[in-house]
Amino acid sequence: MIQPTALFIRTVLIVAGILGGLLSTGEIWAFPYSPSTLTFTAAVGATSPPAQTVIFTKKSFVPKNWTATAASSWLMLTPASGTISTEQDTISVQVNTSGLPAGTYGSSFNIAVSSKNGGIQTATIPVTFVVSTSSTSTTSTSSATTPSISLNPISLSFSGTASGANPLAQTINLLNPTGGTLSWTLTESAPWLALNITTGTTTTEVDQVSASVGISGLSAGTYSTIISVTASGATNSPQQIPVSLTLSQPSTTTGSVALSWIANTEPDLAGYKVYIGTQSQLYNPPITLGPVTAYNAANLTSGRTYYFCVSAFDSAGNESPCSTEVSKPLL
Repeated sequence: MIQPTALFIRTVLIVAGILGGLLSTGEIWAFPYSPSTLTFTAAVGATSPPAQTVIFTKKSFVPKNWTATAASSWLMLTPASGTISTEQDTISVQVNTSGLPAGTYGSSFNIAVSSKNGGIQTATIPVTFVVSTSSTSTTSTSSATTPSISLNPISLSFSGTASGANPLAQTINLLNPTGGTLSWTLTESAPWLALNITTGTTTTEVDQVSASVGISGLSAGTYSTIISVTASGATNSPQQIPVSLTLSQPSTTTGSVALSWIANTEPDLAGYKVYIGTQSQLYNPPITLGPVTAYNAANLTSGRTYYFCVSAFDSAGNESPCSTEVSKPLL
């Protein structure tokens, strides 16, 4: 009878699965940024409105160079270049009203980040600049100006991986394009959504509200809620901002176990059979090998303990008893 052989576990290699990405508004290319569009308003001859910011990230342990380029002379970016690795970088965006007549102006700016293969990954952020006529009144001061609500963007979409990191926060730009004073309130009811401010007043400036989500304890799936914007006396109150959150299943982490054994010395040895199971003495159908003395058991799921034994068989098909069982937990 052909004799069993001794089985050993040599090494264990855990191979992490690739997690789904933390994409958010504007993520249609290789790195996430927020917000995806910007809107500014100002009156002819007035001072420039407050700067707005765009936040972007590039998950790379090797620093990458980036540049930001504006398509119009009235659009200014600070800084215009830098390097980024695992942190978030911020670009301040400012518009200049000097010399611009009343009207609506459209432009954009690009963020270009070098890739690992020497290429360039580019994001384009549209910018709208509304220049209104002068607010100076030369007639009666008794007429009242009615405020209104303008929102940009008009919806928010977050995405991530269950049990992963929170997606990047997104910015809501709240404007009052018709004049007067807009006293506004934001309300939302989803426990996973948070706003940094919920009340304020807006005249000619742009007010910014940061919306963030916390995914701790949420399972994979799609969640939705509404941010309600109300303002007493506004012509178009209330307004609503739909918010969606999509969480994907985390990729399964897999691993491998390297097995080796002492060669069987019988002259009619034909090969070996490797038995693998997740319970002691209960194995899947064997893996048949030639006269080798090592095997790498791959695609094993982490979080389980695996059991192994090896038998030898001769040229006539006679199989030895299984070797002493060995086991290995995959963390």
